[in-house]
Amino acid sequence: MPPESEQPADTKLISESLEVLEADVNMPTPRIAHGGATFESFEHRGFSLFWAGALVSNTGTWMQHYALSIVVYSFRRSELDLGIVNFASGVPVLILAILAGVVADRVDKRKLLMWSQAIMLLQAAALGWLYASGTLSSESPISSLVWVISLGLLGGIITALTFPSWQALLPDLVPRPLLLNAIALNSAQFQTSRLVGPLVASGLVLAGAGMGDIFYVNAASFLFVIAALAAMRAMPHKATHTHEHPEDTHQGPIATLTAGIRYAREHRAVGMLIVSTAIMTIFGMPYMMLLPAIADKSLNASALGVSYLMSANGLGAVVGSLVVASLAHRSRSRRLIPYSLLSMGMLLVIFGLSRSFVFSIVISTLAGAAVLTVNALVNTSIQSAVPDHLRGRVMALFIMAFMGLMPVSALIFGAVGEAIGPSNAVLGGAAVLIGWATLLVVRPCLIEETCEVTEA
Repeated sequence: MPPESEQPADTKLISESLEVLEADVNMPTPRIAHGGATFESFEHRGFSLFWAGALVSNTGTWMQHYALSIVVYSFRRSELDLGIVNFASGVPVLILAILAGVVADRVDKRKLLMWSQAIMLLQAAALGWLYASGTLSSESPISSLVWVISLGLLGGIITALTFPSWQALLPDLVPRPLLLNAIALNSAQFQTSRLVGPLVASGLVLAGAGMGDIFYVNAASFLFVIAALAAMRAMPHKATHTHEHPEDTHQGPIATLTAGIRYAREHRAVGMLIVSTAIMTIFGMPYMMLLPAIADKSLNASALGVSYLMSANGLGAVVGSLVVASLAHRSRSRRLIPYSLLSMGMLLVIFGLSRSFVFSIVISTLAGAAVLTVNALVNTSIQSAVPDHLRGRVMALFIMAFMGLMPVSALIFGAVGEAIGPSNAVLGGAAVLIGWATLLVVRPCLIEETCEVTEA
């Protein structure tokens, strides 16, 4: 084979293309590793379709989240009601995530997601009809809560069965060296929807629309993601695992179901990243659920103020996601996780002490950036470490720690907020988060794979 300088131009081009397609995740090509192109994943059509469809759908979802939190709080002005509703819609993730991980590793993820989004469309339309018909109102708070909890439970079950598939689909859409970039950009669209959704919803309300109209808008938004899923295809060199891996054929159903747990237990860095996510979820995330109560009781803000606080948090997360998308080296970027957790805890202390609405908006923005940074870096670290045939099951653990524990956290902190006040509840959770983050700063080897190899 002639030296590189003597190769024909066409041969060099083919060689470079194959290098990009076949690069190992631990040894990315110089072009990808050092290019630092923030939006590089958009060069792949499947990812672009996925991103655009999810952006529209998630914007509708956050519009509904804003509207539903206002509607539920209006029933009895109760933080506990907010916690119960969040618990009902999120607890299926905690219960079904491991099973959903097996499903993600075995079925056609794209078709599964299309059917699930059709069901979510019907759920949002049902909420719209119930509100427009007067069934959901403060005049009948108990029956209204039963309706909201029932539909939230349905949505939670669908989310639980498909969330690992959403996460595991990304590596099928971009080369693995671009995984951090793709995950960060995907986080950017999700956080952009958090920013835009409440603002659009509040704008519609100011224009005279009712909360029921917002639910209908969310129902229509699912059509966009269904169309995107129908149009996109996996990359030619990617294979979606819809069959059993050789290791699984020799395992019983229980062993197959718990394979992700065994992997996380045997690989300490992955396990500790999942634990860190769980601690952030339980003690750091409740402030988002408590925002309507904090705006009312601590900041003397209106329902419109709640949308500003939510949108500010989303704005910070968007900025954070774009910064993360520009990071080139997964091994180095992982070191940011403890400091991002510590920053989040300190920001929540300030947020809990604040009685200024404007200042709280600023802090909410910074907290959003910290949450996103932790989430994206942990997500990428886990996905890059696990083998393909276990990705769905290991990511199911990450989803349990992030989404699955949110209802538990909401129920606990809803009751705590009711007892000691929402701002004091945020302060208590922040103290625990700071303690854990400090441990990771002092002992960074807990989340570093290189330390595992050295100690072994």
